[in-house]
Amino acid sequence: QPSSQEEEAVDHHHHDPGTSEAPYENCKRITAIHHRLLRLEYKLVSDMFPWVHTQQEESGNTSSTSYTSNAAGGALSHRLQHHPQDHDYSLVPKVNLRTRRFIPLACHPASRETIELCHTPEHYDKMKRTSILSEKELADIAVPHDLYFNNWTFLAASLAVGGVVECVNAVTHEHTSSTRAIALVRPPGHHALRDRPMGFCYFNNVAVAAKHAIQTHRARKVFVLDWDIHHGNGIQDITYDDPNIFYLSIHRASKSEKHWFYPGTGDHHEVGEESAKGTNLNVVWGLGGMGDTEYAEAFRNVVLSALEAFDPDLIIVACGLDAAKGDLLGDCGLSPAMYYAMTNSLLNTCGQDIPIVIAQEGGYNPELNADCMEAIALALLNEPWKEDPTAYEELTFWSSKSLLPQHTRHVLQTKNPYTIERYYYHAEQEEEQSKGIASTTTSGHATNNHHNHTKVPRTRAHALASIKRTNQVFQKSIQSNPRFWY
Repeated sequence: QPSSQEEEAVDHHHHDPGTSEAPYENCKRITAIHHRLLRLEYKLVSDMFPWVHTQQEESGNTSSTSYTSNAAGGALSHRLQHHPQDHDYSLVPKVNLRTRRFIPLACHPASRETIELCHTPEHYDKMKRTSILSEKELADIAVPHDLYFNNWTFLAASLAVGGVVECVNAVTHEHTSSTRAIALVRPPGHHALRDRPMGFCYFNNVAVAAKHAIQTHRARKVFVLDWDIHHGNGIQDITYDDPNIFYLSIHRASKSEKHWFYPGTGDHHEVGEESAKGTNLNVVWGLGGMGDTEYAEAFRNVVLSALEAFDPDLIIVACGLDAAKGDLLGDCGLSPAMYYAMTNSLLNTCGQDIPIVIAQEGGYNPELNADCMEAIALALLNEPWKEDPTAYEELTFWSSKSLLPQHTRHVLQTKNPYTIERYYYHAEQEEEQSKGIASTTTSGHATNNHHNHTKVPRTRAHALASIKRTNQVFQKSIQSNPRFWY
Protein backbone atom coordinates (compact mmCIF):
# COMPACT_ATOMS: atom_id res chain seq x y z
CA GLN A 1 0.00 0.00 0.00
CA PRO A 2 1.24 3.53 -0.66
CA SER A 3 3.03 5.30 2.16
CA SER A 4 1.00 8.06 3.76
CA GLN A 5 2.07 11.64 4.33
CA GLU A 6 0.29 11.51 7.68
CA GLU A 7 2.38 8.60 8.91
CA GLU A 8 5.55 10.26 7.65
CA ALA A 9 4.62 13.29 9.76
CA VAL A 10 4.99 11.15 12.87
CA ASP A 11 8.48 10.16 11.74
CA HIS A 12 9.49 13.75 11.09
CA HIS A 13 7.80 15.57 13.96
CA HIS A 14 7.33 13.05 16.71
CA HIS A 15 10.43 10.84 16.81
CA ASP A 16 8.64 7.61 15.91
CA PRO A 17 11.01 6.31 13.22
CA GLY A 18 10.70 2.60 13.92
CA THR A 19 14.01 2.37 15.77
CA SER A 20 15.07 2.42 19.40
CA GLU A 21 13.24 5.73 19.85
CA ALA A 22 9.85 4.14 19.29
CA PRO A 23 9.54 2.25 22.61
CA TYR A 24 10.36 5.50 24.40
CA GLU A 25 7.47 7.19 22.58
CA ASN A 26 5.07 4.42 23.64
CA CYS A 27 6.01 4.97 27.28
CA LYS A 28 5.77 8.72 26.90
CA ARG A 29 2.17 8.48 25.66
CA ILE A 30 1.13 6.28 28.57
CA THR A 31 2.83 8.33 31.26
CA ALA A 32 1.53 11.69 30.02
CA ILE A 33 -2.03 10.45 30.54
CA HIS A 34 -1.31 8.65 33.80
CA HIS A 35 0.46 11.68 35.25
CA ARG A 36 -2.61 13.80 34.45
CA LEU A 37 -5.06 11.30 35.92
CA LEU A 38 -3.06 11.07 39.16
CA ARG A 39 -3.22 14.84 39.48
CA LEU A 40 -6.94 14.84 38.63
CA GLU A 41 -7.59 12.24 41.33
CA TYR A 42 -5.70 14.26 43.90
CA LYS A 43 -7.67 17.38 43.00
CA LEU A 44 -11.03 15.58 43.21
CA VAL A 45 -10.15 13.97 46.54
CA SER A 46 -8.88 17.28 47.91
CA ASP A 47 -12.14 18.97 46.93
CA MET A 48 -14.17 16.23 48.64
CA PHE A 49 -11.91 15.82 51.70
CA PRO A 50 -9.99 19.03 52.40
CA TRP A 51 -8.33 17.39 55.39
CA VAL A 52 -6.46 15.03 53.04
CA HIS A 53 -4.85 17.99 51.30
CA THR A 54 -4.05 19.73 54.61
CA GLN A 55 -2.57 16.70 56.36
CA GLN A 56 -0.33 15.81 53.42
CA GLU A 57 1.00 19.34 53.16
CA GLU A 58 1.74 19.43 56.89
CA SER A 59 3.51 16.08 56.80
CA GLY A 60 5.35 16.91 53.60
CA ASN A 61 4.04 13.68 52.05
CA THR A 62 3.78 14.58 48.39
CA SER A 63 5.55 11.56 46.98
CA SER A 64 3.90 9.17 44.59
CA THR A 65 3.72 5.41 44.57
CA SER A 66 6.93 3.75 43.39
CA TYR A 67 7.21 2.82 39.73
CA THR A 68 9.32 0.45 37.72
CA SER A 69 11.02 1.14 34.42
CA ASN A 70 10.54 -0.92 31.29
CA ALA A 71 11.37 0.58 27.92
CA ALA A 72 9.17 -1.87 26.05
CA GLY A 73 5.90 0.00 26.50
CA GLY A 74 3.14 -2.26 27.79
CA ALA A 75 0.25 -1.44 30.07
CA LEU A 76 -0.53 0.21 33.37
CA SER A 77 -1.21 -1.87 36.43
CA HIS A 78 -0.57 -1.17 40.11
CA ARG A 79 2.89 -0.13 38.99
CA LEU A 80 3.54 2.01 35.94
CA GLN A 81 6.08 0.92 33.37
CA HIS A 82 7.73 4.10 32.14
CA HIS A 83 10.95 5.66 31.01
CA PRO A 84 12.62 7.49 33.93
CA GLN A 85 12.91 10.69 31.90
CA ASP A 86 9.22 10.91 30.93
CA HIS A 87 7.74 12.67 33.96
CA ASP A 88 8.79 13.61 37.45
CA TYR A 89 6.43 11.59 39.61
CA SER A 90 7.77 13.21 42.78
CA LEU A 91 5.45 16.09 41.87
CA VAL A 92 2.34 13.88 42.10
CA PRO A 93 0.79 13.90 45.60
CA LYS A 94 0.02 10.53 47.15
CA VAL A 95 -3.68 9.85 47.74
CA ASN A 96 -4.84 7.78 50.69
CA LEU A 97 -6.17 4.45 49.40
CA ARG A 98 -9.38 4.87 51.40
CA THR A 99 -10.27 8.02 49.48
CA ARG A 100 -9.11 7.04 45.99
CA ARG A 101 -11.27 7.75 42.94
CA PHE A 102 -9.27 5.38 40.71
CA ILE A 103 -8.78 1.71 41.59
CA PRO A 104 -5.46 0.34 40.23
CA LEU A 105 -5.82 -2.99 38.44
CA ALA A 106 -3.10 -5.62 38.22
CA CYS A 107 -2.03 -6.26 34.64
CA HIS A 108 -0.72 -9.56 33.35
CA PRO A 109 0.17 -10.73 29.85
CA ALA A 110 -2.79 -12.31 28.10
CA SER A 111 -2.58 -16.07 27.69
CA ARG A 112 -2.09 -17.79 24.36
CA GLU A 113 -5.60 -19.22 24.61
CA THR A 114 -7.08 -15.74 25.08
CA ILE A 115 -5.10 -14.14 22.24
CA GLU A 116 -6.04 -16.97 19.88
CA LEU A 117 -9.71 -16.06 20.30
CA CYS A 118 -8.90 -13.59 17.51
CA HIS A 119 -5.51 -14.53 16.08
CA THR A 120 -4.14 -17.59 14.32
CA PRO A 121 -1.60 -19.87 16.07
CA GLU A 122 0.90 -19.01 13.32
CA HIS A 123 0.60 -15.29 14.06
CA TYR A 124 1.07 -15.88 17.78
CA ASP A 125 4.18 -17.98 17.15
CA LYS A 126 5.70 -15.38 14.82
CA MET A 127 5.16 -12.66 17.41
CA LYS A 128 6.63 -14.78 20.19
CA ARG A 129 9.76 -15.46 18.15
CA THR A 130 10.57 -11.74 18.06
CA SER A 131 11.70 -12.13 21.68
CA ILE A 132 14.80 -14.05 20.60
CA LEU A 133 15.61 -12.54 17.20
CA SER A 134 18.76 -10.52 16.63
CA GLU A 135 18.66 -6.80 15.84
CA LYS A 136 19.33 -7.54 12.18
CA GLU A 137 16.53 -10.11 12.02
CA LEU A 138 14.15 -7.68 13.70
CA ALA A 139 15.11 -4.95 11.24
CA ASP A 140 14.43 -7.32 8.34
CA ILE A 141 10.81 -7.91 9.38
CA ALA A 142 10.10 -4.26 10.23
CA VAL A 143 7.98 -2.14 7.89
CA PRO A 144 9.06 1.54 7.69
CA HIS A 145 6.45 3.92 9.14
CA ASP A 146 4.17 0.97 9.93
CA LEU A 147 5.78 -1.66 12.17
CA TYR A 148 8.83 -1.82 14.38
CA PHE A 149 10.09 -4.65 16.57
CA ASN A 150 12.45 -5.28 19.44
CA ASN A 151 12.88 -8.16 21.86
CA TRP A 152 10.25 -6.67 24.18
CA THR A 153 7.52 -6.29 21.54
CA PHE A 154 5.82 -9.61 22.29
CA LEU A 155 5.69 -8.92 26.02
CA ALA A 156 4.43 -5.37 25.52
CA ALA A 157 1.71 -6.51 23.09
CA SER A 158 0.66 -9.34 25.42
CA LEU A 159 0.49 -6.91 28.34
CA ALA A 160 -1.64 -4.50 26.29
CA VAL A 161 -4.15 -7.26 25.51
CA GLY A 162 -4.07 -8.41 29.12
CA GLY A 163 -4.74 -4.88 30.34
CA VAL A 164 -7.93 -4.47 28.31
CA VAL A 165 -9.10 -8.00 29.19
CA GLU A 166 -8.52 -7.33 32.88
CA CYS A 167 -10.59 -4.14 32.64
CA VAL A 168 -13.43 -6.14 31.06
CA ASN A 169 -13.20 -8.71 33.85
CA ALA A 170 -13.28 -5.97 36.48
CA VAL A 171 -16.31 -4.06 35.20
CA THR A 172 -18.36 -7.20 34.50
CA HIS A 173 -17.59 -9.01 37.77
CA GLU A 174 -20.65 -9.91 39.82
CA HIS A 175 -19.38 -8.02 42.87
CA THR A 176 -17.60 -5.21 41.07
CA SER A 177 -17.09 -1.92 42.86
CA SER A 178 -17.20 -0.03 39.55
CA THR A 179 -18.60 -0.67 36.08
CA ARG A 180 -16.18 1.75 34.40
CA ALA A 181 -12.52 1.37 33.54
CA ILE A 182 -9.75 2.97 31.51
CA ALA A 183 -7.02 0.80 29.98
CA LEU A 184 -3.87 2.83 29.32
CA VAL A 185 -2.04 0.46 27.02
CA ARG A 186 0.57 0.53 24.28
CA PRO A 187 1.03 -0.73 21.65
CA PRO A 188 -2.44 -0.09 20.23
CA GLY A 189 -4.37 -2.91 18.57
CA HIS A 190 -7.22 -1.96 16.27
CA HIS A 191 -5.27 -2.44 13.00
CA ALA A 192 -3.99 -5.94 13.88
CA LEU A 193 -5.52 -8.61 11.63
CA ARG A 194 -6.13 -12.26 12.44
CA ASP A 195 -2.89 -13.40 10.87
CA ARG A 196 -0.55 -10.39 10.83
CA PRO A 197 0.38 -7.16 12.61
CA MET A 198 -0.25 -3.80 10.98
CA GLY A 199 -0.12 -0.07 11.70
CA PHE A 200 1.83 -0.13 15.01
CA CYS A 201 -0.55 -2.93 16.19
CA TYR A 202 0.47 -6.52 16.96
CA PHE A 203 -2.47 -8.11 18.80
CA ASN A 204 -5.99 -6.71 18.60
CA ASN A 205 -6.58 -5.60 22.19
CA VAL A 206 -10.22 -4.55 21.86
CA ALA A 207 -11.34 -7.43 19.63
CA VAL A 208 -9.76 -10.00 21.96
CA ALA A 209 -11.42 -8.38 24.98
CA ALA A 210 -14.81 -8.39 23.25
CA LYS A 211 -14.50 -12.04 22.23
CA HIS A 212 -13.32 -12.90 25.75
CA ALA A 213 -16.40 -11.24 27.26
CA ILE A 214 -18.70 -13.30 25.02
CA GLN A 215 -16.85 -16.59 25.52
CA THR A 216 -16.74 -16.28 29.33
CA HIS A 217 -20.42 -15.26 29.46
CA ARG A 218 -19.61 -11.89 30.95
CA ALA A 219 -21.74 -10.33 28.21
CA ARG A 220 -24.21 -11.52 25.60
CA LYS A 221 -23.74 -8.53 23.30
CA VAL A 222 -20.79 -6.14 23.09
CA PHE A 223 -20.88 -2.74 21.42
CA VAL A 224 -17.47 -1.59 20.18
CA LEU A 225 -17.20 2.10 19.31
CA ASP A 226 -14.01 3.18 17.56
CA TRP A 227 -13.49 6.95 17.44
CA ASP A 228 -9.84 6.78 16.44
CA ILE A 229 -9.39 8.87 13.29
CA HIS A 230 -8.06 5.78 11.48
CA HIS A 231 -10.38 2.91 10.62
CA GLY A 232 -9.99 -0.12 12.87
CA ASN A 233 -9.72 -2.53 9.98
CA GLY A 234 -8.49 -5.28 12.29
CA ILE A 235 -11.51 -5.10 14.60
CA GLN A 236 -13.86 -5.08 11.61
CA ASP A 237 -12.09 -8.05 10.04
CA ILE A 238 -12.28 -10.11 13.24
CA THR A 239 -15.88 -9.27 14.23
CA TYR A 240 -17.46 -8.98 10.77
CA ASP A 241 -19.31 -12.31 11.01
CA ASP A 242 -20.08 -12.20 14.75
CA PRO A 243 -23.72 -11.18 15.46
CA ASN A 244 -22.91 -10.65 19.16
CA ILE A 245 -20.41 -7.85 18.56
CA PHE A 246 -21.49 -4.55 17.00
CA TYR A 247 -18.57 -2.57 15.58
CA LEU A 248 -19.08 1.11 14.72
CA SER A 249 -16.23 3.28 13.48
CA ILE A 250 -16.02 7.03 12.83
CA HIS A 251 -12.92 7.67 10.77
CA ARG A 252 -11.25 9.36 7.83
CA ALA A 253 -10.77 7.35 4.66
CA SER A 254 -9.73 8.11 1.13
CA LYS A 255 -8.41 5.71 -1.48
CA SER A 256 -7.14 8.26 -3.96
CA GLU A 257 -3.36 8.22 -4.19
CA LYS A 258 -3.17 11.98 -3.78
CA HIS A 259 -5.27 12.14 -0.59
CA TRP A 260 -4.85 8.57 0.67
CA PHE A 261 -5.42 8.19 4.42
CA TYR A 262 -4.23 5.16 6.36
CA PRO A 263 -5.33 2.36 6.17
CA GLY A 264 -7.75 3.21 3.33
CA THR A 265 -10.48 0.84 4.55
CA GLY A 266 -13.93 1.10 6.09
CA ASP A 267 -16.65 1.86 3.51
CA HIS A 268 -20.30 2.70 4.14
CA HIS A 269 -21.59 -0.47 2.50
CA GLU A 270 -19.66 -2.81 4.84
CA VAL A 271 -22.38 -3.84 7.30
CA GLY A 272 -21.42 -7.38 8.30
CA GLU A 273 -22.25 -10.70 6.70
CA GLU A 274 -24.63 -13.63 7.11
CA SER A 275 -26.17 -13.67 10.60
CA ALA A 276 -24.10 -10.62 11.57
CA LYS A 277 -25.48 -8.40 8.82
CA GLY A 278 -26.25 -5.02 10.36
CA THR A 279 -23.67 -5.25 13.16
CA ASN A 280 -20.95 -3.28 11.37
CA LEU A 281 -21.21 0.43 10.56
CA ASN A 282 -18.75 2.98 9.22
CA VAL A 283 -19.21 6.73 9.38
CA VAL A 284 -16.62 7.88 6.86
CA TRP A 285 -15.05 11.33 6.66
CA GLY A 286 -13.51 11.99 3.27
CA LEU A 287 -12.16 15.33 4.51
CA GLY A 288 -10.04 16.63 7.34
CA GLY A 289 -11.22 19.42 9.64
CA MET A 290 -14.12 17.52 11.20
CA GLY A 291 -14.92 19.00 14.59
CA ASP A 292 -17.37 18.99 17.49
CA THR A 293 -20.44 19.80 15.42
CA GLU A 294 -19.80 17.07 12.84
CA TYR A 295 -19.19 14.43 15.51
CA ALA A 296 -22.31 15.54 17.36
CA GLU A 297 -24.26 14.95 14.15
CA ALA A 298 -22.79 11.45 13.88
CA PHE A 299 -23.64 10.62 17.47
CA ARG A 300 -27.17 12.00 17.32
CA ASN A 301 -28.05 10.37 14.00
CA VAL A 302 -26.06 7.12 14.00
CA VAL A 303 -24.09 6.15 17.11
CA LEU A 304 -26.66 6.62 19.85
CA SER A 305 -29.56 5.20 17.86
CA ALA A 306 -27.54 2.09 16.97
CA LEU A 307 -26.38 1.73 20.56
CA GLU A 308 -29.92 1.96 21.91
CA ALA A 309 -31.26 -0.52 19.36
CA PHE A 310 -28.50 -3.09 19.92
CA ASP A 311 -28.93 -2.84 23.71
CA PRO A 312 -25.51 -4.28 24.67
CA ASP A 313 -24.35 -5.69 28.00
CA LEU A 314 -20.90 -4.14 27.58
CA ILE A 315 -19.42 -1.14 25.76
CA ILE A 316 -15.76 -1.03 24.73
CA VAL A 317 -14.44 2.20 23.22
CA ALA A 318 -11.39 1.93 20.98
CA CYS A 319 -10.25 5.31 22.22
CA GLY A 320 -7.92 6.84 19.71
CA LEU A 321 -7.36 10.52 20.49
CA ASP A 322 -5.97 11.53 17.12
CA ALA A 323 -9.19 13.26 16.01
CA ALA A 324 -8.46 15.99 18.53
CA LYS A 325 -7.43 19.44 17.44
CA GLY A 326 -3.64 19.61 17.44
CA ASP A 327 -2.88 15.94 16.75
CA LEU A 328 -0.01 15.40 14.32
CA LEU A 329 -1.93 13.03 12.06
CA GLY A 330 -5.69 13.50 12.29
CA ASP A 331 -6.13 17.10 11.07
CA CYS A 332 -9.52 17.28 12.77
CA GLY A 333 -10.88 19.58 15.45
CA LEU A 334 -12.38 17.69 18.40
CA SER A 335 -12.09 19.50 21.73
CA PRO A 336 -11.67 17.84 25.13
CA ALA A 337 -15.21 19.05 25.86
CA MET A 338 -16.51 16.91 23.01
CA TYR A 339 -14.74 13.81 24.31
CA TYR A 340 -16.52 14.48 27.61
CA ALA A 341 -19.84 14.87 25.78
CA MET A 342 -19.40 11.72 23.70
CA THR A 343 -18.53 9.62 26.76
CA ASN A 344 -21.38 11.09 28.76
CA SER A 345 -23.86 10.42 25.95
CA LEU A 346 -22.94 6.71 25.91
CA LEU A 347 -23.70 6.45 29.63
CA ASN A 348 -26.94 8.39 29.33
CA THR A 349 -28.16 6.27 26.41
CA CYS A 350 -27.57 2.84 27.97
CA GLY A 351 -27.92 3.77 31.63
CA GLN A 352 -25.38 4.59 34.29
CA ASP A 353 -24.90 0.94 35.23
CA ILE A 354 -23.74 -0.24 31.79
CA PRO A 355 -20.19 -1.69 32.01
CA ILE A 356 -17.86 0.40 29.87
CA VAL A 357 -14.14 0.12 29.12
CA ILE A 358 -12.14 2.92 27.49
CA ALA A 359 -9.15 1.32 25.75
CA GLN A 360 -6.35 3.57 24.53
CA GLU A 361 -5.55 3.36 20.83
CA GLY A 362 -3.90 6.06 18.69
CA GLY A 363 -2.92 9.62 19.49
CA TYR A 364 0.33 11.39 18.60
CA ASN A 365 0.46 14.39 20.91
CA PRO A 366 1.10 13.24 24.50
CA GLU A 367 -0.08 16.40 26.26
CA LEU A 368 -3.17 16.63 24.08
CA ASN A 369 -3.89 12.96 24.81
CA ALA A 370 -3.79 13.81 28.50
CA ASP A 371 -6.25 16.69 28.06
CA CYS A 372 -8.75 14.49 26.25
CA MET A 373 -8.42 11.47 28.55
CA GLU A 374 -8.89 13.71 31.57
CA ALA A 375 -12.20 14.85 30.05
CA ILE A 376 -13.22 11.23 29.45
CA ALA A 377 -12.31 10.31 33.03
CA LEU A 378 -14.42 13.16 34.40
CA ALA A 379 -17.42 11.84 32.47
CA LEU A 380 -16.84 8.30 33.77
CA LEU A 381 -16.64 9.67 37.32
CA ASN A 382 -19.91 11.59 36.88
CA GLU A 383 -18.02 14.79 37.55
CA PRO A 384 -19.16 18.02 35.88
CA TRP A 385 -17.10 19.54 33.12
CA LYS A 386 -15.46 22.65 34.55
CA GLU A 387 -13.64 24.23 31.67
CA ASP A 388 -11.56 27.27 32.49
CA PRO A 389 -13.37 30.27 30.89
CA THR A 390 -10.07 31.39 29.38
CA ALA A 391 -10.02 28.16 27.37
CA TYR A 392 -13.09 29.06 25.30
CA GLU A 393 -10.93 31.01 22.88
CA GLU A 394 -8.66 28.00 22.49
CA LEU A 395 -11.58 25.67 21.71
CA THR A 396 -12.62 27.84 18.76
CA PHE A 397 -9.23 27.44 17.11
CA TRP A 398 -8.80 24.75 14.49
CA SER A 399 -5.79 23.34 12.69
CA SER A 400 -4.32 25.35 9.86
CA LYS A 401 -5.67 22.82 7.34
CA SER A 402 -9.21 22.95 8.71
CA LEU A 403 -12.02 24.35 6.62
CA LEU A 404 -14.20 25.11 9.65
CA PRO A 405 -14.96 28.76 10.49
CA GLN A 406 -14.40 30.17 13.95
CA HIS A 407 -18.02 29.83 15.02
CA THR A 408 -18.25 27.71 18.18
CA ARG A 409 -17.55 30.20 20.97
CA HIS A 410 -21.19 31.14 21.62
CA VAL A 411 -22.08 27.44 21.79
CA LEU A 412 -19.48 26.72 24.45
CA GLN A 413 -20.55 29.72 26.52
CA THR A 414 -24.16 28.57 26.90
CA LYS A 415 -25.37 27.29 30.27
CA ASN A 416 -24.77 23.61 29.61
CA PRO A 417 -22.81 23.20 26.38
CA TYR A 418 -21.32 19.79 27.05
CA THR A 419 -24.07 17.60 25.67
CA ILE A 420 -24.64 16.10 22.26
CA GLU A 421 -28.03 17.82 22.09
CA ARG A 422 -26.49 21.25 22.53
CA TYR A 423 -23.96 20.76 19.75
CA TYR A 424 -26.66 19.32 17.52
CA TYR A 425 -29.03 22.24 18.19
CA HIS A 426 -26.33 24.67 17.15
CA ALA A 427 -25.77 22.75 13.93
CA GLU A 428 -29.49 22.89 13.06
CA GLN A 429 -29.60 26.60 13.83
CA GLU A 430 -26.60 27.23 11.59
CA GLU A 431 -28.21 25.29 8.73
CA GLU A 432 -31.40 27.36 8.95
CA GLN A 433 -29.42 30.58 8.90
CA SER A 434 -27.44 29.43 5.89
CA LYS A 435 -30.63 28.92 3.91
CA GLY A 436 -31.74 32.47 4.60
CA ILE A 437 -34.96 31.37 6.31
CA ALA A 438 -37.25 34.27 7.13
CA SER A 439 -38.08 34.82 10.78
CA THR A 440 -40.98 36.72 12.27
CA THR A 441 -40.30 39.58 14.66
CA THR A 442 -42.39 40.47 17.69
CA SER A 443 -44.16 43.09 15.61
CA GLY A 444 -45.32 40.41 13.20
CA HIS A 445 -43.15 41.44 10.27
CA ALA A 446 -40.98 38.91 8.47
CA THR A 447 -37.32 39.70 8.21
CA ASN A 448 -34.88 37.86 5.98
CA ASN A 449 -31.61 36.76 7.59
CA HIS A 450 -29.90 36.12 4.26
CA HIS A 451 -27.65 39.15 4.54
CA ASN A 452 -26.02 38.00 7.79
CA HIS A 453 -26.02 34.20 7.47
CA THR A 454 -22.98 31.97 7.55
CA LYS A 455 -22.54 29.52 4.71
CA VAL A 456 -22.68 25.89 5.78
CA PRO A 457 -19.05 24.75 6.09
CA ARG A 458 -17.89 22.21 3.57
CA THR A 459 -17.09 19.81 6.41
CA ARG A 460 -20.65 19.98 7.75
CA ALA A 461 -22.19 19.37 4.32
CA HIS A 462 -19.85 16.42 3.82
CA ALA A 463 -20.67 15.07 7.29
CA LEU A 464 -24.42 15.24 6.68
CA ALA A 465 -24.06 13.40 3.38
CA SER A 466 -21.89 10.69 4.95
CA ILE A 467 -24.24 10.24 7.90
CA LYS A 468 -27.26 10.02 5.61
CA ARG A 469 -25.57 7.36 3.52
CA THR A 470 -24.61 5.35 6.60
CA ASN A 471 -28.17 5.53 7.92
CA GLN A 472 -29.61 4.35 4.61
CA VAL A 473 -27.31 1.33 4.53
CA PHE A 474 -28.00 0.65 8.20
CA GLN A 475 -31.79 0.70 7.79
CA LYS A 476 -31.60 -1.57 4.78
CA SER A 477 -29.47 -4.12 6.62
CA ILE A 478 -31.88 -4.07 9.57
CA GLN A 479 -34.85 -4.82 7.34
CA SER A 480 -33.08 -7.80 5.79
CA ASN A 481 -31.84 -9.27 9.07
CA PRO A 482 -33.66 -8.01 12.17
CA ARG A 483 -33.09 -11.00 14.41
CA PHE A 484 -29.81 -9.85 15.95
CA TRP A 485 -31.67 -7.22 17.98
CA TYR A 486 -33.30 -9.85 20.18
